[in-house]
Amino acid sequence: MSRSAQGGLTVAALVFVPLLAVAGSDGLRATLDFTTGVLSLVSLSAAVAWGLLATDRLFLSTRQRIVCQGVHRATAVASLGFLLLHGTVKVALGHVSLIGALIPFGLGVTGTAGLIGFGALAGLLMVLTAATGALRSAFAQPSPTAARLGQSLGSPRDTGGIAGRWRSLHALAYPAWCAALIHGLYAGRAPATWVVVMYGLCLAGVAGALCLRLLPRPTKRRIADRIAELLSQEPPATPDPVLRESSASGGAPWSEPAAWSEPDHAPRGTPVRPRTLSAPAPSPGPETAAGYRAVSLGGGPSLPPESRWPSPSAAPPAQAHHGPPRQEPPSPATPPSSAPSPAPFAVPRAEPGAGPFTAPPVGEPWHAPAGERP
Repeated sequence: MSRSAQGGLTVAALVFVPLLAVAGSDGLRATLDFTTGVLSLVSLSAAVAWGLLATDRLFLSTRQRIVCQGVHRATAVASLGFLLLHGTVKVALGHVSLIGALIPFGLGVTGTAGLIGFGALAGLLMVLTAATGALRSAFAQPSPTAARLGQSLGSPRDTGGIAGRWRSLHALAYPAWCAALIHGLYAGRAPATWVVVMYGLCLAGVAGALCLRLLPRPTKRRIADRIAELLSQEPPATPDPVLRESSASGGAPWSEPAAWSEPDHAPRGTPVRPRTLSAPAPSPGPETAAGYRAVSLGGGPSLPPESRWPSPSAAPPAQAHHGPPRQEPPSPATPPSSAPSPAPFAVPRAEPGAGPFTAPPVGEPWHAPAGERP
């Protein structure tokens, strides 16, 4: 909803409110006569107090100030509504004339007429203050209308004349509140105890808010710092009774695991490098040793004749079930007749390998290197 629509609805409601007092029953008018004056003063006091709080920039944040401004506007509108009801009921019941309700001190300045004049003055100042508050945006923002109005009033600035004066006009809420307080306490019948208590609370609230606003900025800052310190202090954490008992019994106190605690950013020494072990060198197999012996001995018999399939060729499938060959230290070439006796588990030995002066097997050239012979 736009601001213009909200303003129109507010004006319509304020115009419709007095009709309740005129068209209502006698009981309704009596109830309104008894309560509207008190409610109007209470609403006005709340509007003044919340308006003072909304101007503070040291204790309140921007969001809190916006909330205070909203409450200030709501209570101001409520005070105007109760004011219209109060004046209409008084005129309808014949307690005051229309001139005395509209013109301040129109009936006189002494006695009851003077007290009624304070009420009329308070109502007039309230309406003027509400009008300046409603037109604040138009006064504060530069516009052609505001510029023309500022020039007509002789302002040194085209657009800043009204913007600089609206605060002084809006400050009329303070004398309006004081006049309303005098009118409520002394005009009409004697106030009840609860009414006096409410008036006293209103006076204390507005006085406190006004004193807070008038304090020097260094004093405000010291008070704000002190309040922040009081709010930031937290009570010490109570130790767990189970942990306290375990510590008292001599056991080591439980500490939080490293994974749950905060990361430690303290500088540490040079990290220890994990020790590494070198892999063991592979032991030479029988095939490798036989190849070296064959080359170094010039083609002589590198292995003693045994009853097994010659290395490095694999054994045929028929002899694959026999056990591993027996490892013997290398020895110089010996004649075939001095071969050792076969092992108990060996099968009849094969033919001895070819020597350097013997004919090679069929299909093998005579000049083949010694290392490639079987």
